[in-house]
Amino acid sequence: MTDQSIDSFYRGEFIPRAHRIGRSTVLVAMVLCVLPALYLSFVLGAYPGIGPIMQGFLAIAAFVGIMWVVEPISYFPVLGVCGTYMSFLSGNIGNMRMPVAISCQSAIQAETGTRRAEVAAVLGIAVSVIVNLVFLIAVVLIGGALIAVLPTPVADAIKNYTLPALYGAVLVMFVNSATRRNAMTGLLAGLAVFLSPISEIYGSAAAGILAIILAVLLNMGCQKKPVETAA
Repeated sequence: MTDQSIDSFYRGEFIPRAHRIGRSTVLVAMVLCVLPALYLSFVLGAYPGIGPIMQGFLAIAAFVGIMWVVEPISYFPVLGVCGTYMSFLSGNIGNMRMPVAISCQSAIQAETGTRRAEVAAVLGIAVSVIVNLVFLIAVVLIGGALIAVLPTPVADAIKNYTLPALYGAVLVMFVNSATRRNAMTGLLAGLAVFLSPISEIYGSAAAGILAIILAVLLNMGCQKKPVETAA
């Protein structure tokens, strides 16, 4: 095939087909994600009410809402069309899919944004998803077997403290990666909001938004250089 015919196939058949398959799989995944919640709420009668739902949504949106716009735009040049659908469907984009795609593209010296680079990204992401699933299933099965043979107090301690330990590790990681000024700004903003009379439903969202605004303002203020006056 000539370069012109390859380009015609890529633009006329490959990309439209990739969009159709990608949109369908992402839509199916979205429906499957909400099915357990819908079943618990409307079949088993465990609907928590609009208040807790909005509280959880606002708490998440306040911290990562901006990433819903930034990540697809910033990742697309490296991942391409197929890689973007595959990465957002499988997750772990920043710490797994992007490094794999970049490594594969670098290994074959493919320029970012070309068809060659997109094919390399797709193959790398597909292999990373398979490897991730194999190791995850193995860890889950082995971990379940280990917990089953451990003494009851040890097993209960693992179940009770695993999630707080993970949250604590993530918190330390973010605090270490941020500047001391931004870390203290976030902690003080959260403390100020939760000590204020703001409703609990909007407390997490307000704390996140306030911390982001204060951090941006402080960084902008520190970046401004003082104007030198003429002698």
